[in-house]
Amino acid sequence: MERDMLPDLLKEVQDKFETSYGKSEKVRNAFAELKKKKATYATANDFALEVGDILADALSSSVRSDKLPDGKMYYNIAQRLLTDTLGRNFELVSGYAGQVQEDLNRSANIGLQVQVPEINQDRIDGLVNRLSSEDEFSKVAWMLQEPIVNFTQSIVDDSIKANADFHAKAGLTPKVVRKETGNCCKWCRAVVGVYNYPDVPKDVWRRHNRCRCTVDYHPGNGKKQNAHSKRWSDPLKNAKIEERKRIGLLVQAGAKNYVRDDSNDMLLPKDFIKAEKHAYLTYDRIKNSNQDLEKRKIYSNIGKFKEMNGFSKDDVDKAFNHVFNNVHELNFGKGLFPPDIDMAQSWERLISGKNIQPHDLILLKHERLEHDYMYVTSKLDYDTAHKKVDELFNYSEAVNEFKKKG
Repeated sequence: MERDMLPDLLKEVQDKFETSYGKSEKVRNAFAELKKKKATYATANDFALEVGDILADALSSSVRSDKLPDGKMYYNIAQRLLTDTLGRNFELVSGYAGQVQEDLNRSANIGLQVQVPEINQDRIDGLVNRLSSEDEFSKVAWMLQEPIVNFTQSIVDDSIKANADFHAKAGLTPKVVRKETGNCCKWCRAVVGVYNYPDVPKDVWRRHNRCRCTVDYHPGNGKKQNAHSKRWSDPLKNAKIEERKRIGLLVQAGAKNYVRDDSNDMLLPKDFIKAEKHAYLTYDRIKNSNQDLEKRKIYSNIGKFKEMNGFSKDDVDKAFNHVFNNVHELNFGKGLFPPDIDMAQSWERLISGKNIQPHDLILLKHERLEHDYMYVTSKLDYDTAHKKVDELFNYSEAVNEFKKKG
């Protein structure tokens, strides 16, 4: 009966890992930031990369062909080896990320429990299957290097996703930020951006080998937000507004119909902040303008496009009002739709008549039909109506196509 070589191999890997982990300056710095309550998910990402590198070095220097039966990585060996080592990395990184999230919640006055993601067993199984697929370990030895780092880094992304999802279900709408680092590839550049959860493309959570882009997240300022209108609510202020409604006083006065939340600005790129501020100003300007005149301008400007034949002045009015005037019953109360960067630009072009794009016209059709689905023909809730309209007039998809060409 052959002696089981795995216990000795595991001990060698563990000893090397613990030695390097204990000496790592990056690990010490990460915990120092945590102790000072200054750690963020960016710190957690750096910690994960270091932990991944340490394990990859320990594995690649310990696991060699001459230590394996017949020079092959058999399935049972790979499974036990990676389940143990990657499981330990998961505990370290998810534990660190959990402490970061706890501090973020506390600083934002959010009394929600920290969510710990499940370990991605499918990824581990994929690594095991690939390692055991070759007759010679030397052909797949590289799998114990960068893929180990990639797996470990993704634990931070999974932690962000789990907590963002939990906060969204509690009525908050945090921003998820994907940032590039250095000279990132074309694929990564395409998913760099700021996203309101849950409207986050799947690729934001994905990574290719040697990807060092970061995903960051902050829960906001602790105020509950309408998940669809993206308008922050202050319970005391809301109570005062309801009282004003009760006695028949004007609720909205002056030009400030939209109030931008700036609590996540520490995470956001400066160009995004500038663009979003412009969007809020644009929405306020349009809402407080001579709306009848603006609607007539839009109707006149779209008349030269054959795809808008049959789109009447009444259609323009309904699309416009749906966005800027109608108060909608949404998941967490009533409110206006939020200022959106791309939509603000579309409305500006539609009103001015300058450089109108195909997706601007799609926007009008989308809002017009969504109004009917919500209030006339079907009485659908916003989520259902929006998805149904997207089947015919998908504004977001059209915007993405426009940006790819640019």
